[in-house]
Amino acid sequence: MAKSIAPEEGVIEQEMYGGKVIVRFLGPTLEKPGRHIYMVNGKRKTGVTTYIGVMDKSAALVPWATELYRDFLLENLKKGITEEHIYEGCDLHLVRKQEAADIGSQAHDWIERFILGQEPEMPDVKEVQIAVNAFLDWMNSNKVKFLSSERVIYSKKYDFVGKMDIEAKVNGKLCLIDIKTSNGLYNTYNMQTAAYVKADEEESNRKYQGRWLIRIAKETEKEYDKRMAKKNANRARKGKGDFDYPPYQVFEAKFLDDDAGNMERDYKAFLACKTLKEWDNATGFWANKTKEE
Repeated sequence: MAKSIAPEEGVIEQEMYGGKVIVRFLGPTLEKPGRHIYMVNGKRKTGVTTYIGVMDKSAALVPWATELYRDFLLENLKKGITEEHIYEGCDLHLVRKQEAADIGSQAHDWIERFILGQEPEMPDVKEVQIAVNAFLDWMNSNKVKFLSSERVIYSKKYDFVGKMDIEAKVNGKLCLIDIKTSNGLYNTYNMQTAAYVKADEEESNRKYQGRWLIRIAKETEKEYDKRMAKKNANRARKGKGDFDYPPYQVFEAKFLDDDAGNMERDYKAFLACKTLKEWDNATGFWANKTKEE
């Protein structure tokens, strides 16, 4: 079982595999808010989410980015669109993405401190309050005993690292709990959680009995309805009828392992992503360009 070592700011350090492996996660700090680095015995390693990133998400992300740009220009149309507006709009998707990440990180931080028994005050930010209250509601409706939070995992066999949100007994079963601040429960989360579980089972020799995905809305019902109305207005301009969007959900909890074979299926998919990412790194344009130079 992994053993935590006295941490420094933004750093999680664990002794694993009987002391033969030291894993360090260098996380965000005030001076380095974007830092996200894993080191294993002094060597930098690739994380689970980076491997999964090989999957193409452009079908959803490109329309989202273009819609942000469209709405931004329409809002400024009457005032008169300037060259500055055009360049500002180009970076709007990065700004919105970081805002969402900040909300998620604040919610994760509150939950982590709550699990550690630090009795944190309720956050002031509306979206973070939504996340926190939804988590507490789920916890109170299930028999949850927290075992660890924000624990680093590493697979010696397949050489990948990551960080688990929560390890807990849920209704008597040893489970991984992963919390997402997102608009949906995407199948990439299945791969991510399977990789975490399998790496921890490899190191600890324990057997997990399931995974929970918890999705927390990052917007209010009013904001959701406004966003869906904009989407239907855009469909109308294209001559299409209204789409029947699902009702607003502030919270969603999904148990991934009703079928005993789901864990192996999802882990196999993750390993396929890892293989593809490593192949791309070795054969891609920039890899070949570097070799030529």
